[in-house]
Amino acid sequence: MVSLLSIENVIGSIGRYGTTAPVTLGSVPLYGMEIPDVLTNGGQQRLEVHWLPGGTKIVDRLGNDPARFSWNARFTGPNALARAQLLSQMRDAGQPVSFTGPGINETVIIAEYAFDYSLKGAIIPYRIQLERQSTSVTSASTSTSALSSLIGDDAASALSDVTSALSDGAQALSNISAQGQAVIGQVFPLANMVGAGSALASVSDKLTMVQGLSGAGINLASAPDNVASIVTGLKASGVNLMTTISQAGANISGISIQNGSSLSALTANAGLQSAAVDSGALVNRGYANTLTAGDSSESWQLVSAAA
Repeated sequence: MVSLLSIENVIGSIGRYGTTAPVTLGSVPLYGMEIPDVLTNGGQQRLEVHWLPGGTKIVDRLGNDPARFSWNARFTGPNALARAQLLSQMRDAGQPVSFTGPGINETVIIAEYAFDYSLKGAIIPYRIQLERQSTSVTSASTSTSALSSLIGDDAASALSDVTSALSDGAQALSNISAQGQAVIGQVFPLANMVGAGSALASVSDKLTMVQGLSGAGINLASAPDNVASIVTGLKASGVNLMTTISQAGANISGISIQNGSSLSALTANAGLQSAAVDSGALVNRGYANTLTAGDSSESWQLVSAAA
């Protein structure tokens, strides 16, 4: 029997399919439609201009004034209201929090925030403005040791997501086998997606290697071989994550929920796709920081939702 909770879990996992790069505000990671399509990063140089008789002027530079980060987006799914309220609580507290994304790592204060309760809480549009306390955008001036620590942290987080996905997939495979029913419409067998030699298993191996080559205290500027190996490992991880996203997407589109095994397989594929997208976002950020450490300007995006 198809339970409402199972269907909500599938929808919730599929809803995170749009994530292409991680954005985190304080302790709240943002996914999919929660992330703005465009995030403007700029500001102005504060100047004090003094005009003197005869047309002469003196310009005093008062310093950099970064513009607020602002965007509109929406929370969706069964946890939409709870997630919207988390940001509201952060605004109420008025405390500095971290804001991170591709090439961004800053301390901000939520200056303005509001959300709209709509469709009985299934969709929560919100609007937010972040006052920037300092400009600490990840750049070539950031120490490569700090970048290495960020790369190691992202690799560890992505590895944790992948390991959990493999474990959950194996458990789902066991449950399906016990049910003894055919999975209707499956394109790629679940066993091939979570077993030894699968694309996701390869990601686990590569991320373990990347984590070992990076981390706090490692100066990548003096370890070019490490940088080259990390680049290779992250690129291979990106390729295999895209494979998993594509295979799970084909199964989600193809599986027909006609029995318990089909529902279990659909739920498992939604979970695999969600984990691959989330891990891909971390791999993207790790790759962006690796390129910065290696003084490279090539594109940082290895994984996208459009598989």
